[in-house]
Amino acid sequence: DLTYNAELVLFGGADPEATPLGFGGGTFSRLWYYWTQVGIEQVYTCPDLNYGAAIHADKWIPILPNTDAAMQLAIIYIWLTEGTYDKEYVETHTVGLDKVADYVLGKEDGIPKKPEWASAKCGVPEWTIKAAARQFAAKITSIAHIIGGGFIRGPFSHEPARLECIMLGMQGLGKPGVHQAALATGSTPRSATPPPPASAAESVAAAPDMGEDGDAHTLHSVRETAAAGEEADDGASIPMLPLSRWQDIAKILAGSRISRPHVATGGAFSKQTISKTLIQEAILNPPVKYWGTGAILAPVEDQFIEYTYPVEGCSEIHMIWSDTPCRTTCWNDGMKTVEAMRSPKIECVVVQHPWFENDTTIADIVLPSNTTFEVDDIVPNTMHGLDPSSVALQERAIPPLGESKSDYEVVLEVAKHLGMAEQVSEGKDVNEWIKLVYKGLGLAKDISWEDFQEKGYYVYPTAEGWEDDKAGLIDFYTDPVANPLPTPSGRLEFYSQRLADSFPDDYERQPIPKWVEKSESHDERWGSERAEKYPLLQISNHGRWRVHAQGDDIPWTREAVTGKIRGYDGYQYEPLWMNTQSAAERGIKNGDIVKVYNERGIVLGGAFVSERIMPGVVSMDHGSRCDWISAGEIDRGGAINLISPTKTVSKNCNGMASSGYLVEVEKVTEEQMQEWKVKYPEAFAREIDPGAGLVWDQWMVKED
Repeated sequence: DLTYNAELVLFGGADPEATPLGFGGGTFSRLWYYWTQVGIEQVYTCPDLNYGAAIHADKWIPILPNTDAAMQLAIIYIWLTEGTYDKEYVETHTVGLDKVADYVLGKEDGIPKKPEWASAKCGVPEWTIKAAARQFAAKITSIAHIIGGGFIRGPFSHEPARLECIMLGMQGLGKPGVHQAALATGSTPRSATPPPPASAAESVAAAPDMGEDGDAHTLHSVRETAAAGEEADDGASIPMLPLSRWQDIAKILAGSRISRPHVATGGAFSKQTISKTLIQEAILNPPVKYWGTGAILAPVEDQFIEYTYPVEGCSEIHMIWSDTPCRTTCWNDGMKTVEAMRSPKIECVVVQHPWFENDTTIADIVLPSNTTFEVDDIVPNTMHGLDPSSVALQERAIPPLGESKSDYEVVLEVAKHLGMAEQVSEGKDVNEWIKLVYKGLGLAKDISWEDFQEKGYYVYPTAEGWEDDKAGLIDFYTDPVANPLPTPSGRLEFYSQRLADSFPDDYERQPIPKWVEKSESHDERWGSERAEKYPLLQISNHGRWRVHAQGDDIPWTREAVTGKIRGYDGYQYEPLWMNTQSAAERGIKNGDIVKVYNERGIVLGGAFVSERIMPGVVSMDHGSRCDWISAGEIDRGGAINLISPTKTVSKNCNGMASSGYLVEVEKVTEEQMQEWKVKYPEAFAREIDPGAGLVWDQWMVKED
């Protein structure tokens, strides 16, 4: 529908040429080219002329990080004062515009949110804001995101997200061509034989992961796999070991203060959970109370449930077991993650992973797991829980290298020595688990197990007449009474009574979205006292040349201009994009080694000096692998999330605020580098491959 009916697509903080590299392939990139061919105008608002904007944008509007809300409020001001919004739709499909109008027009606080007010906040000229507002209203406009980029990963980023819904609502959300398009999740035509969602979800959830986890997100120790249990007892302290055999690991687990995990089933959460962004605080400063689990597929109602860690009667965490060791690189305040893992409370850290990277370097035990090329598996072609368009059997390409095992076998081997093998395996081998998933996906009605094995894949056929399927919220647009939204009013709610009732004192997220300058959670704006010491705004997006930390060691992508920057010492540094003005003020030239720092620590990078980013803003993609000069203090690898804020998006919203925060940048002189070499000789003695970077297996010690 968007392709056929939209005239304009606004990309807010998104980079569609970067994120889909690992989150859906190159399919989406072809769509942006097609939109250009059919005459759909594309406008990008972002601090940097990123890869997507450079290729596809008809207009790039540079905007300071975390200031989108100011520009959006000014656009709404123009619509209200000029009457260029769908009044009939607002009257019949929405609630709360009167309260939004009182705030935007200044009746509530005496400050009209005019374009000149917004321009001072966001750096966009007021005439550009006025032109954008009028063009948005005059054309059939949709807003697109590619997993959001920095737009959704900054302090108070729920406010521009909510304002976006108001803007679309004021122009008739759901009518042909007016959508909020989270395009990274993709979309395929309706299948003639769709899989049963419930049974598929249950079967896939029941089957242990038999291959490499594709997204370095889940720290299982604080969820299902190794949460400290309800019946903790006083056990022996865990010895710190570098690498151990299966029997040694089993003895350690059996002697530690950790009971059988409470495994979540049927979509429910385990008895004791920790939001991923709060793990550091939970370990270091318990108890921690928070609203909502923060899970990606959690229902809306979950945000109104208060959780506590530790739960009364439950033990605190004493052990961490991770199969996705990328907390330091991919989540908030990685420096504090190191501090938490080193806490005396954490008696042992176990990591299972194919590569010795990131969190593995601060683990006590590393269990070598297979890559996806070494395992048999069944792979639904899906994303974020959506119904798959196809399913493939995966046969391993090579036998497992060395002593490595699949993730499933790693867990099973440990379970054997804990006397829990039968409970973990349920008496099934890998092929039986694969067949279980095959059944759970509903494939048995379409293709026999024998034929599926012989063919190796199954593509769900497209249903006849799929072209006539209704798009998006068109039914709600046509008849909101017969097709209400799943909100208390059944309408699009500009004002949330639930927020007003549940969080009456939440200044950071009020019943209507507002401009939040600073609060108890964050002070990351220009003009703050901190900005005198750290005057640059650091943004961070998904990497163009990798997926999180995966692929960071590929030589040919490292050779790209924005892949890595080779310093005077021969080391390949992660690029830090800087405007020519900001660089000149600091005596920095393109290719210089620089340090990015704030009170949380130091990350080194290579200067990429360009006009493709605003003055006062710097950018470094997240996901570069850690290479500690001093663990928890100085990183040479360019893992920028190490110095991102600890606190979440806001006090009652648990997303990470890992973009749009204050830093300073300085050139690293040869004298400074020499001081570090003298102080930390082991860090600079590590072997470096000239093409792939740090040689990660050098920490391994061969046992006699």
